[in-house]
Amino acid sequence: MSASPQPDESAQAPLRPADLAHLLLAGGDLLPRQRARDQQADLAGMELKRRVLHQLIALDPEPENLDAALDQIIAEIGPPFGPTRGICLNVRYDWEAACSSPQFIAWLIDEAVREGQGQRRGKKRAPQSNQ
Repeated sequence: MSASPQPDESAQAPLRPADLAHLLLAGGDLLPRQRARDQQADLAGMELKRRVLHQLIALDPEPENLDAALDQIIAEIGPPFGPTRGICLNVRYDWEAACSSPQFIAWLIDEAVREGQGQRRGKKRAPQSNQ
């Protein structure tokens, strides 16, 4: 995971990586959607993402140690590495969005609250930052 550029996260991070993992778990994005096709692969991917996020919460790394924590999670989950690496990369992208866009954090919180109130309205895209 260390190939991605690292902004000065200690100065910019509005939350910790574990906080982001909590928001991602609470947002309802990891619930199966109604589809006419077999969802076995989708369910396996969602379970793997839950596992990655729970491990990230357990590790509770400092923002500057996120990449090392994600590398540790990939190694702990073990082969095949590709799916776990892909999920960890998405978590890293979410972290970068959270560090650069207060609107993204507000959207995650809104999704978590809406999910907690049973008001799930299908998958929505996060607001785009104007950078």
